[in-house]
Amino acid sequence: MIAAPRGVLRLDAADLVATAGAGSTLAELDDALAAAGVWVALDPAGPRTRTLGAVLGRGAGGPLAAFYGPPRDQVVGLTFVAGGGTSVHTGGRVVKNVAGFDLAKLIIGGHGAFGFVTEAHLRLRARPEADRTRAWAGTLEALGAATERLMTRGAMLASCEVVSPTLAAAIGGEARWMLLARALGTAAGADEELDAARVVIGPACDEVAIGPAVWPAWRDVVGAWPTLARVGADPADWAGAARLAAALGATAISATVPRGVVRARFEARAAEPVRALRARAARRGWPTTLERADAATLEAVGIWGAMNEGVLRLAMRLRDALGPEGTQGIPLWTDGKWGSGGVGERAARARHNPTN
Repeated sequence: MIAAPRGVLRLDAADLVATAGAGSTLAELDDALAAAGVWVALDPAGPRTRTLGAVLGRGAGGPLAAFYGPPRDQVVGLTFVAGGGTSVHTGGRVVKNVAGFDLAKLIIGGHGAFGFVTEAHLRLRARPEADRTRAWAGTLEALGAATERLMTRGAMLASCEVVSPTLAAAIGGEARWMLLARALGTAAGADEELDAARVVIGPACDEVAIGPAVWPAWRDVVGAWPTLARVGADPADWAGAARLAAALGATAISATVPRGVVRARFEARAAEPVRALRARAARRGWPTTLERADAATLEAVGIWGAMNEGVLRLAMRLRDALGPEGTQGIPLWTDGKWGSGGVGERAARARHNPTN
């Protein structure tokens, strides 16, 4: 049993860096950092009672990734426990200390297969004076065109999230496709950015009233989806990925437009639609990660899709070298061909030839 420390172990607010124990909850970090006038841009789906280690292990970001990037971009270094209980330090407390192969990028989003995080050096931001959110509703086609204009203009929105009608209604909006835009900074600057967005979006979409509570509501609702598949689409074609997911039975969708990240909700025991989504997305070069699922679905399709042979060999060697005891039970690869990593998997991987 690995016990990660809790709390902010070191805080250099002036340098915008903090070292935190992976056992800390996001809520605890929020409170400790707020007292120093700083914050960390981690807003994954789910409750703020989740631990930092769990969040980094999954590697899933939230709407703030539109501007600030995914969890990997919030970490400048970390300590993790690798195979045999070895403690490994990678990166540093400042960006310039990171050189060579950055193991932190492997561990974050590795679902524990390559090691368990115990401490992380976090990149911080000064707390903004203002936090503003506005929303627009319309058809998927209209919102697709509006976001294309926003991206061409170079909009500096902290969040630019498009949600499907069912999700929009569940988080306090209208039961239509909705664009949620968030701006952080000075009051004047945030208002100016959103006013500019209104002009760019134009009259084809209706501005609707929305409050700041939409973001915690988004985390609560999306965090409770029984099956969450995440497609890494081309940002210019996020709407195409949304249509694909909907055509395959997704009951709700949330897209972080500037990143091309499209999250799709399926019911439990969704191996077939997830497999179909992964296969069709792969034809367009879009990877699909099974971010959350019941055990049967996870075992059937794995966390990630099939890899090309070179990447696959590297991943397995790293897993064998770094994976702590117990990680071989994590179903990582696709379609049941690899199972959960025990003896059967080791025998199968010699004959497995990824095709996706």
